[in-house]
Amino acid sequence: MNPCEKCGADLPADSVFCPNCGKPVRDSANASVDQITPMTGLITPDPDSPTGMETKVSPTLQSGQVFADRYTIDSVIGRGGMGVVYKAIDKVSGKPVALKLINASHLGGERAIKRLIEEGVTARDIRHPNVVAVYDVGLSGDQPFVAMEYLDGISLRSWHGRVMQRGESVPLRVAARIIVEILDGLRAAHDAGVIHRDLKPENIILLHEPTDRSAPLKLLDFGIARAAGNLASSSSGTGLGTPDYMAPEQRTNPDAAGPSADLYSISIMLYELLVGVVPGRHWQPPSGGRSDVPLEVDALILKGMSDNRDSRPQSAAEYRQALIGAVNRIPVKPIDPNPNKTSAKPLIWLASGSAALVGLVVVGMAIANSFSGYDDNGTVTRTIDTGAYDDIDTTSEDDVQTLTSTVKPPVSPPPSSPYAYYNGTWADGIGGHYNLQFNNNGAFSGSGRAADGTPINIRGGISGQNLQYVLNVQGMDVASGRGLQTDQCHFNYQTFDSYGNLSLSGQFHVNHEPGGPCP
Repeated sequence: MNPCEKCGADLPADSVFCPNCGKPVRDSANASVDQITPMTGLITPDPDSPTGMETKVSPTLQSGQVFADRYTIDSVIGRGGMGVVYKAIDKVSGKPVALKLINASHLGGERAIKRLIEEGVTARDIRHPNVVAVYDVGLSGDQPFVAMEYLDGISLRSWHGRVMQRGESVPLRVAARIIVEILDGLRAAHDAGVIHRDLKPENIILLHEPTDRSAPLKLLDFGIARAAGNLASSSSGTGLGTPDYMAPEQRTNPDAAGPSADLYSISIMLYELLVGVVPGRHWQPPSGGRSDVPLEVDALILKGMSDNRDSRPQSAAEYRQALIGAVNRIPVKPIDPNPNKTSAKPLIWLASGSAALVGLVVVGMAIANSFSGYDDNGTVTRTIDTGAYDDIDTTSEDDVQTLTSTVKPPVSPPPSSPYAYYNGTWADGIGGHYNLQFNNNGAFSGSGRAADGTPINIRGGISGQNLQYVLNVQGMDVASGRGLQTDQCHFNYQTFDSYGNLSLSGQFHVNHEPGGPCP
């Protein structure tokens, strides 16, 4: 075993990160500088390919040399077709930075250089743990440069490559965790009015070995693709971006790219993590070769890769919710939207051949309890963890919000009410069945399975003709619902997701199958 150069611990074969200190493992015998710390955006897959223009090479700086009267060069950490990346020490702060010297000939003139600076200034306003911090951007003489947070990590491309070299696949929930973290950083950028335009595995730096619970990472190079349009157009014949990950509208009108263009790239990366290759011209459903990938994930990826940008998820938050729901295999049944409803449209989609009573986009298996209590006015108060993710407990206080709905608590019925009639199996009308047992006061509890086999616990109560219930998956409350009795053995129901959106509606059939008579 080789020792870790950071802490001295013995490293198992094929380690990507040290299991003791978490630092990336340097394979100095086989890896080039670019592979060690690929600060990409300046590092192209084929730096020696002709660009059709006279190339002006970025200056070569030596260790100890001072750039722009501020940055003392330490070493080269990346090199490619668009320039060089150095580790440098900022004389003002005394901290290490990643200093990118951009090949000016790839920026297409003074206008593009000005655009680079403008985009860099905007990118400085993005403050999120998953987005690399930009400290400075500008010109030193005629040399464009960007100074940003120095990262001790490895690109998603390199990490995935090592996983594949070991003959392994990225587990679904690890892939989903990585994408969720990217989406969280992307949301902060979009909220600041910044579109990345060139999301790809090279622009994602992993800071630690990703798991289904944690995937510390940073997004790089916001604005670089737009400023470097001259290189993109000349080398690939396309608009801004990298062809394999680029949304179709970027090819025809690059400046019109919006948030959904970045979500197109996200879909390609998710597909690649699960299948091992980008989709290209041949679509192979990720679920086709993997038993751990549900059809719902296939459906989300296809939706995100739609040529029509309006058909994709329209925000990082929307994509995040859809991904979590897909991974947890709890699809929702489409319903007709209420034309009089003025609130945001609920996220509703259905994977073919599967439906479940839990009509919601579950925010993981770690959603806080719904129906946590009743206030003095009889209003149900629900505490909802909007940041949790299945098997991934990263909830902070900022993630928790309190929603209230005007559902009144059930009133205990008289002792003579025939609740015993309702004991037994209830069918939800879409393939799910639930065994319920009622108390004398109308309260009930039970369990069953949705149509896709998802185990579900249910509890609630009946008051007169009104039904209320809470759905629980693996020990966590994930949805709530209400219903109205229409005859002796039927209740029309509505199920609401953790955000209060109507997700599913249908009819419960008490102790009989749909179409059969009341018992």
